[in-house]
Amino acid sequence: MSLALIRDVVAPVPPARPVDPAPELAIRGLAVAYGEAPPIFTGVAFSVGRGEQVALIGANGAGKSTLLKCCLGFVKPVSGEVSMFGQPVSGLKSRGQRELRGGIGFVAQKHNLVPRLSVLSNVIHGTLAEASGPRRWLHGLAPKSVRERAYAALDMVGLADFALRRGDALSGGQSQRVAIARALVAEPRMMLADEPAASLDPAAGEEVMAVFARVSRDTGTTLIFTTHHLDHALRYAERVIGLAGGRLQLDAPASTIAPGTLRGLYG
Repeated sequence: MSLALIRDVVAPVPPARPVDPAPELAIRGLAVAYGEAPPIFTGVAFSVGRGEQVALIGANGAGKSTLLKCCLGFVKPVSGEVSMFGQPVSGLKSRGQRELRGGIGFVAQKHNLVPRLSVLSNVIHGTLAEASGPRRWLHGLAPKSVRERAYAALDMVGLADFALRRGDALSGGQSQRVAIARALVAEPRMMLADEPAASLDPAAGEEVMAVFARVSRDTGTTLIFTTHHLDHALRYAERVIGLAGGRLQLDAPASTIAPGTLRGLYG
């Protein structure tokens, strides 16, 4: 299906939810380019309300990961604006950016656990933005309140019984669930995940995405994840945003989209 037909297939559609007067994330007229290369995308604009579950899809090179980096303040746009929690990201100084990122839990494709340390210690590392030093590095030295938060985060992802296992004793799916717990221990307002199931086998990928959706729903945490798995976008998100051809080509409730519609973003 061509890009020109995508809007015809999904429009007109009702909004996923009423417009939030103070969205968690607001993007207006965003354009990003690296050096002298042509822009990766231009004119991207959308907002995400508190507690929404949003899938960001598109072919390789469409700019999905770059867009997440813009939200975190790691990539400066050529034009446009990103506001997070009501604050313009690009206007913040270093301290303000650190505080902003403290409200965001980020999960990458690679789990990045410390293999020789316990699962509990790895989760406690998610509190290093609050305080540094050995008391946030090893679970045996961590304050009781921090250990309790780490156990609670592990319980949310179904791995509380694995707390004292070494990181290198886990399967790929278990490791990614620990990475989710590490992001959750800081009690973020928003979770960003970049291809969180890409390195996993299908069964483990389904398990991880189900955990993301459940935790977001149970805690009211906003969730934005990138994915190449179109069924994950439709099953685990309330809303799907699609990038293609350097533009935002799709923004619609997942319940209104047929799977064939999404394939048009890749051809």
